[in-house]
Amino acid sequence: MSTPVTPTSPSGFFPLLRALVLVPILFSIAWRDAAAQQTGVVEGTVVEAASRQPIPGAQVYVPGTTFGAVTDDAGAFRLTGLAPGRAVVRVEMVGYAPVDAHLNVTAEHPASVSFELTPQVFQLDAVVVTGTAGTARRREVAHAIDEIVVDQVVEPVPSLDALLENRVPGLDVLSSSGIVGSGSQIRLRGNVSFALSNQPLVYVDGVRIRSDGYPKNVPPIGDQRRGPNDVPSPLDDINPLDIEHVEIVKGPAATTLYGSEGATGVIQVFTRRGERGAPRVSARVDQGFSEMQPFGTESNPYMWLDPWLKTAWQQRYAASVGGGGDLRYYASGSYEHNEGVLPNDKQERMVARANLDLDPADEVRLSWTSSYTRNDLDLTSAGRNAQGLTYNAMRGPRTFLDDSSHATLAQLLKYDIDTNIDHLISGVTASWSPSSAMSHRLILGYDREQADLRQLRPVGFVFAPDGILSDQDWTSQILTLDYVGNVEVPLAQDVRTTLSWGGQSVTSKVRAQTGYAEGFPGPGQESLETGALQLDFLTESRVTNGGVFGQTVVGWRDRLFLTGGLRLDGNSAFGDDLGLQVYPRLGLSYVISDEPWWPVSGSRLKLRTAYGHAGRAPGPFDAVRTWRDVGPEGDPAFLPSQVGNPELGPERTRETELGLDAAFLDDRLTASATVYFRKTSDALFPVTQTPSLGFTGTQLENVGELQSSGVELGLNGVVVRGHRVSWDLGLNLATNYTEATDLGGSAPLRIGSGEGWIVEGQPVPVIRGPFIRNPHSHAEPIVDEDHFYGPNYPPLTLGFLSLLRLPSNVVLSVRAEYAGGFWLPDAMARTQFGLGVSPLCEKAYPLLEQGRRDELTAFDRIWCDPDANFDEGPFWPADYFRLRDVTLQVPLPIGPGGRGALLSVSARDWLTWTDDDFRLGQPDMTVSMHDDVRRSEGQLPPPATFVFSIQAVP
Repeated sequence: MSTPVTPTSPSGFFPLLRALVLVPILFSIAWRDAAAQQTGVVEGTVVEAASRQPIPGAQVYVPGTTFGAVTDDAGAFRLTGLAPGRAVVRVEMVGYAPVDAHLNVTAEHPASVSFELTPQVFQLDAVVVTGTAGTARRREVAHAIDEIVVDQVVEPVPSLDALLENRVPGLDVLSSSGIVGSGSQIRLRGNVSFALSNQPLVYVDGVRIRSDGYPKNVPPIGDQRRGPNDVPSPLDDINPLDIEHVEIVKGPAATTLYGSEGATGVIQVFTRRGERGAPRVSARVDQGFSEMQPFGTESNPYMWLDPWLKTAWQQRYAASVGGGGDLRYYASGSYEHNEGVLPNDKQERMVARANLDLDPADEVRLSWTSSYTRNDLDLTSAGRNAQGLTYNAMRGPRTFLDDSSHATLAQLLKYDIDTNIDHLISGVTASWSPSSAMSHRLILGYDREQADLRQLRPVGFVFAPDGILSDQDWTSQILTLDYVGNVEVPLAQDVRTTLSWGGQSVTSKVRAQTGYAEGFPGPGQESLETGALQLDFLTESRVTNGGVFGQTVVGWRDRLFLTGGLRLDGNSAFGDDLGLQVYPRLGLSYVISDEPWWPVSGSRLKLRTAYGHAGRAPGPFDAVRTWRDVGPEGDPAFLPSQVGNPELGPERTRETELGLDAAFLDDRLTASATVYFRKTSDALFPVTQTPSLGFTGTQLENVGELQSSGVELGLNGVVVRGHRVSWDLGLNLATNYTEATDLGGSAPLRIGSGEGWIVEGQPVPVIRGPFIRNPHSHAEPIVDEDHFYGPNYPPLTLGFLSLLRLPSNVVLSVRAEYAGGFWLPDAMARTQFGLGVSPLCEKAYPLLEQGRRDELTAFDRIWCDPDANFDEGPFWPADYFRLRDVTLQVPLPIGPGGRGALLSVSARDWLTWTDDDFRLGQPDMTVSMHDDVRRSEGQLPPPATFVFSIQAVP
């Protein structure tokens, strides 16, 4: 079957975008002083102020230009090609306060300068990109922005998902299962939509990539649980060793410039670039293993899966090199071979990266970013799959084969499931700074993911003796075009303004062609061409989002900044009658500690508030009238499907946030606090149509409303700061309360497995079902039939970090997290209860057989009696405390050039505490990252992983 392609672009945007790019560039050419000048040189050193030790890798540059250099191992640098006259040279290094030097550059003699840097955690003059028009210093930014610097992370990080876990308040990374290659759900300040994806936007070096998971490996017809019931994430195709830092902005107050797609927040990954100087080589080897921790009861710790679980070997090999001059390069490669704890689970992943930076002229910089990932996954049929291993094993003696012996269940391992992924990310950035007051940046990016999703139940398979084969060729492509221009204009003494303008176009295409065949002539002849039944399915979609924006930042005495901006947006998925959308933003930032009257020495404080709008565009066909090409008794026909909505538009989310960033006691204590209020109006909600029109299904309409509020707090303190020993402690706290406030007159909506609900006045989503009011009493159950348990996502999260540095640069890092206040339905437990095989009823079953029901608790009388079970539930309070990672890092006196190496020993996810009333399993034995409701359906929790890593220090 075929699906029509949506229009490719909002009309009129590309001519406007071309004008936005060409007109300022022509103006800049006219403005630029074209007279040739002789050039000068600046050279010097960068050292730490207290120890006078050289600082290698520091960035030395002239602000507003492309002139820059990186210090070598001796802390030395050399800048060439500078125009004679007064110049400002700046030095920046992560963890140190930036320093400026005002120099007189001449063509006759090199200017010499020595910089002394002092440690500083709280950096107001550090430059950020995400959520800003171009670049901005932190002191200017009115919204919360968080940063993760990879070189400050001690433990070996297996993936980008793992890098993001538990490091930023308001960012939740929710594991899906213990299957090898499993992707995680990511939420920034909870859910903002009823019907659309709540995954944030993700950029890599300015290139937009797919943030939703890959498609499920399932056949196109039949039960959609036939497969591994989990999916990998495109985010994990990025080698974490290639990442320099990550910037996170969390809501519409910060994401207005992303228009109709920015309401869920933005995560931008910046990869490593080459540095001026001799080649710097780095290499790393990781070896380890994963092992499943008990998740059942004391007498049945693995719910009958014990014979099938194994200790799984993990290994990774990686190397990189970077260096250069006017042409700088960074190249890397990595190979992983990871086994899973289930018998068929295996992953092979290769990642190659090449980044180039070229300065063809003094004011021009060209940057190229590129990476290629090959990810091959062999998976075990798992989850709530009646033909899978885990669902049958967890049914104990009541398998679908009526036999739980090892030999019988081993037949299910002949189910062959392969997912092979190729992922290319490539982009070119052209930056032009014709003067220190003006700059232009143009990004052209391309993201392409191609997946071959193949599964075979061969001839002779116990549930399909004639064989079934499904093979899908799936491709996703995203093309990004992004331009921004900036000019700084002095308005008066002590007052300056930066005017910014630009435009963006993002085109997404998805194509899936699936072949299906069954009934093969014999073993070994299973192909799409040899099946007795052969089917072919094709779907295609294309959506373009385009927008233009303008912004101004007015600064007074470099301490008070007012930001105002506006974006005009269009999207090809909007209804034909909708028109363009407008998204405003306002912000105020005040570095109050820069005032001469500030009374607290050794401290800094920035107050900030921001307000902004962003959106979430509907799906490619949500506004279109559609028909189903099927008919009664197989006769060709077209039946009404979706009525269409010519006025369908984006969900609009507006947000206000207030906060502060502070440092006290000479950076021994740093704090960041934010309070936010968010409201989504015109939320898309499926509305039942008038049956007389012939369209009996639902149609998405902009009728809903939901609102959120929360608090985010980050604290970092230096408990001990000595010459040989230091101890840092960190705490992240985040709350989020999201409530459905209006459904547009529609009835409450059941989502997910049916135990998740969208109900006015309740969390989004809320868990609803029968509730036993006296579960522990030895009495008849008192039951509330429609009880609201609470939210399905955690409204409270806490993150803890302890970093202890010992003599000889030995480091001990401990990370832990807590999440509480949410509930999970357990469909797997309900199945076990209904079959009379639940591990929780080992004591109750004999009493029932002996007619001693009066000795059972109310909980046991409901759940341990197969004739009394509820059709929904049970529901567990999902609070947990998890020791995420413990890592010991020890320097070794070996390595290239005698520079040494680092040995790390790390244990990950090996200790978890759950609520006493979470009676079976763990909170992350859940369905894939695609699902709207997190629930247990026969998956495994993530295993504990132990890794030994040796990294050569460049």
